[in-house]
Amino acid sequence: MQDKQYKRFKNVFRRDKSFLSIIVLVILLMFFRLVFAQTIGNDYLSNRFTRPEVTALVKSSFTLEGYEKIAESRYLELWMDLTTTSVRVVDKRSGYIWGDVLETTDAYNEMNPTYQLIAKSLVLLEYFDERGISNVIGSADENVKKHWKRIDAGVVYSLYFESLEIGFDVRITLKDDTVKFELPQNTIREGKKFTIASIMFAPFLGSTIADEVNGYAFIPDGPGALIRFSKPAHYLNWFEKRVYGKDYAIENLVTVNDLRARRPNDFLREEPTVLIPVFGIVHGVNQNALFGVITSGQEYSAIVSYPSGILSKYNWTSAKFIYRQKYLQPTTRSGAGIQVAQKARNKFDAVLEISFLTGSSANYVGMAKYYREKFSNELFGNKNVSTTQLNSTIVEDIPLYVSIIASDIEKMLIGHKVITISSVEQIKQILYELTSKGINKIVLLIEGWQEGGIHGNKVGKFGLEKKVGNFKELLRHIVEFNTKNKSNGKRVELFFVDNVTRVTEKQLNLRKEVGLNLSQSIISEERDNKDLWLYKSYYVRIDLASRYLLTRASKLSQLGFKNFAVKEFANKLYGNLKIGSEIYRSEAKKIVEQTLNEIASKTDNVILFEPNDYAWKYSTTIGAVPMNSSQYLFETDTVPFLQIVLSGRLNYFTPYMNNGFFSKTDVLKAIDYGAYPSLLVSWLDNASLKDTPLWDYPSTRYEDWKNKMVEIYNTINGALKYVKGSTITDRIVIKPGVVKVSYSNGYEIYINYTNKEFKDGLVVVPAESFKVVKANNPTNGVDSK
Repeated sequence: MQDKQYKRFKNVFRRDKSFLSIIVLVILLMFFRLVFAQTIGNDYLSNRFTRPEVTALVKSSFTLEGYEKIAESRYLELWMDLTTTSVRVVDKRSGYIWGDVLETTDAYNEMNPTYQLIAKSLVLLEYFDERGISNVIGSADENVKKHWKRIDAGVVYSLYFESLEIGFDVRITLKDDTVKFELPQNTIREGKKFTIASIMFAPFLGSTIADEVNGYAFIPDGPGALIRFSKPAHYLNWFEKRVYGKDYAIENLVTVNDLRARRPNDFLREEPTVLIPVFGIVHGVNQNALFGVITSGQEYSAIVSYPSGILSKYNWTSAKFIYRQKYLQPTTRSGAGIQVAQKARNKFDAVLEISFLTGSSANYVGMAKYYREKFSNELFGNKNVSTTQLNSTIVEDIPLYVSIIASDIEKMLIGHKVITISSVEQIKQILYELTSKGINKIVLLIEGWQEGGIHGNKVGKFGLEKKVGNFKELLRHIVEFNTKNKSNGKRVELFFVDNVTRVTEKQLNLRKEVGLNLSQSIISEERDNKDLWLYKSYYVRIDLASRYLLTRASKLSQLGFKNFAVKEFANKLYGNLKIGSEIYRSEAKKIVEQTLNEIASKTDNVILFEPNDYAWKYSTTIGAVPMNSSQYLFETDTVPFLQIVLSGRLNYFTPYMNNGFFSKTDVLKAIDYGAYPSLLVSWLDNASLKDTPLWDYPSTRYEDWKNKMVEIYNTINGALKYVKGSTITDRIVIKPGVVKVSYSNGYEIYINYTNKEFKDGLVVVPAESFKVVKANNPTNGVDSK
């Protein structure tokens, strides 16, 4: 938050250098320094962290009166009101009845008639009329024709919204602890006047009124966030984010400011996106929970959550399947236009699986473990991990991830030139110093290795930037180092980082290589700060980006560079909608997966930066794993759901810690989340980069960071080396600011964010520190910092 304010005031100063502006700036900075000095010490109380759980017995208020039993599995019973299509689910293990709404409550009676019916519906249908105006209707509406028939383990509902001339079938089946909802696309029927915009299955299933139930909604915002049930509040908006981020081939990217978070699009770190298609609802921590997973149609879906006070007093969370959306249709050459609805419907089968969890699994940790295990093959492919490996107590140093900027372009009076930012010899010097200081494992990522530097290399061409030096000599140096130190465990791995997805105007042909959206406009994005050089980014056609990445990975491999790191490609999912040669989002996803699979076959190791979950199976390491949620006002907690899923399966490292994530609290959070440290450095100082696209990086000079790098690494390694390769099995917030994380190999890590010493029986954790202990042996504290 402090960095954001400083940035905002710095931009004000840049735009207006009048004496009055300077005076105002000084006063405001003094004010914020005072405020932050008072609050920075208890940052762990904010929604960037996790609150302790409050346990309270929860009883279901639902009955089965008026409902008919449809199907039964080992653990569940499915009941339905065949007239309204309302759903009830009985968890036979606990006897808990899950439902939607009760008509006898004030909260229900205060809703408008449309939402009263939606709340009791199997399906919420959003539709467009001929003018592109949207509206909603629920399947409980008496004007909706409903026919049903029993099938093995479930039922099929044929729904026909007669006034809209829209119809489709919904299939509901039970298996073990899961209810599956399906809408096959081949059953959809539409008339001429109205078209489907989106649908939700049983949207109010698991809903609660205000704070009457002790629990929360889990949403996959960044690493994960909780929205604890509370009294109605007047929020500006609800949570709704597209799975895998915005559909760049349809949505307008020029202005991305969002009233839900006062965050201008002018920062080096983007707002978190939804990397995994999941959500959850807890009724009583460690008692009852439901966990939803979108298993088909993910690329055309969104996670939505309405806190109490928005639309109604109900808290409700669900998944939305998007068949059409509005887009900007230009009406002038300047780009002005009108919002119209897509004509063609997105083609996919919508499938949502809702699993029901009980006991100790009924919390966000239990959901993450459930997702990690049940969907292991889909997420991690054939990366089978043995029980012995997960339970290993061998202490092994974690790696330090060091990204080094080799070259970039510099603006000249006329044109630009390539400058060396870190030469091969300087990179060797950095490696020598870091290994001499006791860092035994380094993953070295080179940015700007390409001919033309980071922002000047032509995406359709391959070449090494000769001004930097001989990269083959760097590789030989590393191979010799690894051979010499094979017996003592020291090792350096070299990765070349590439990004052929989001590029500058210097890197591509705007007429031939940039993607087109539905408006037949180029897919581009602007940062708010127009003082930046090359503030506008362009998205390369997805098929060309695929070809360019394959070519580069192949040629690097032929030269002996066997490790490859990819930015953006596995995170930004968009098609190319040029008329006559359309590539839709679902096809783009297949292209991305095929490309990554082929790259993985050509290389030894692949690092993907902040990838969507469909890309995980092709990677060995995930880079820039999100460590914070969007921090919307209604989000009460940030939780490491994503990290729990990844733990023991893939390595993952933090965003660049010298980009605002290096405080003592941040270092402790990396330990809490099991994330390895990562920094971005350059040999030149930042003043020397003032005429490059990198000028607004806060601080990258290696000389300024080398001691801090070692300090950060030693602290994080002092904890995580004991649990390297193990899965997170539990995470408990003992009290505000004190967390205990348990691992599959029997170690536990206490993290104390507070400024006071913490004691848990025989375990003593110093203030703003951590303690590693062997489970069931608290006297054996193996490390503390």
